[in-house]
Amino acid sequence: MRILIAAGGTGGHIYPAIALAQELKSQSPDCEILFLGSEEGLERDLVTKAGFELKLIKARALLRKLSYKALSAPFICAVGFFQARRVIKEFSPRFLVSFGGYVSLPAALAAISLGCPLLIHEQNILPGMTNRFLARFADKVFLSFEESKNYLSFGKSKACVVGNPVRREIFLADRAEARQKLGYGPDDLVVMVVGGSQGARKINKVLVRALPRLKEIEGLKLFHIVGKRDSAWINQLLGKEDYPFYQKADYLYNMAEVLAAADLVISRAGATALAEFMARGLPMILIPFPFSAEGHQKLNASWAEEKGAAIVIEDELLSVEELCRQIEKAIKNLKVMSQAAMKLARKDAAKTVAHWILEYE
Repeated sequence: MRILIAAGGTGGHIYPAIALAQELKSQSPDCEILFLGSEEGLERDLVTKAGFELKLIKARALLRKLSYKALSAPFICAVGFFQARRVIKEFSPRFLVSFGGYVSLPAALAAISLGCPLLIHEQNILPGMTNRFLARFADKVFLSFEESKNYLSFGKSKACVVGNPVRREIFLADRAEARQKLGYGPDDLVVMVVGGSQGARKINKVLVRALPRLKEIEGLKLFHIVGKRDSAWINQLLGKEDYPFYQKADYLYNMAEVLAAADLVISRAGATALAEFMARGLPMILIPFPFSAEGHQKLNASWAEEKGAAIVIEDELLSVEELCRQIEKAIKNLKVMSQAAMKLARKDAAKTVAHWILEYE
């Protein structure tokens, strides 16, 4: 069986797609998998590093604000549509599985035009505009949250709640080995801070300014993933100050290692990040990105908070004082929050989707 997977832009779309590809190969080693991505996203790096073949097409977000990018986007997507048609004709897949990102619209429309069955996976509680549109044409719509059905005007009858696929290395990473490799002891309180694949400037600034206060927390160790674009000015902000409990990385390809070592995570509220945190039973302090499309990160964060697995800080309320206060609150409730996170994890998501694909008649 040949499967074409469209995913691109950010890690939030790409990592679940990789998780499904891994599971398809595990269940059916003879399964041929090809990724379709855009030239402007992270997929060129992440997909090839995961060991899968990748074809790139033209794609761009359909922006609502008037700009050159907004005006050129329909024309670029039109080019991508014909490029995707050519890939589909040459590869002849049994299904196109779309995980979102810029590439999803031209890829899905190309599949529909050629009669190639379309499967959609939606990561967030609020389905994106593209997926809400495409749901009417899809053969199956896989959802990560039960609540997502409330936002589908079309395709509800085809919707199936499976969860968000998580890469196998997230599950398999060994906590003791990860801590030893990163230089942490078994009794250290390890807090991972990450802004997503794009980084998060405000979180980075507040965290660095909070270091003089956070160093007073006994046993605290901070692992800070700053994002490549912010690395230089963070070094300037740190100056010559020495914080032995703090280490940073510009970007991390082996996220599984740090997640395995962590006791608490501070992050934006992308759905794929949440799925990976819950898979490890990690308590969360979530700071939803205030400009996420249609406020979808706020919905994700509120859901996790209502379930008892997270504390939410609104971006406009983020300060040194608020961050320190909520870290101290989370530390006091780690066990309860961890149990809640573990209950929310859907560890069989990739297996469920892969099984459906491979058993389809």
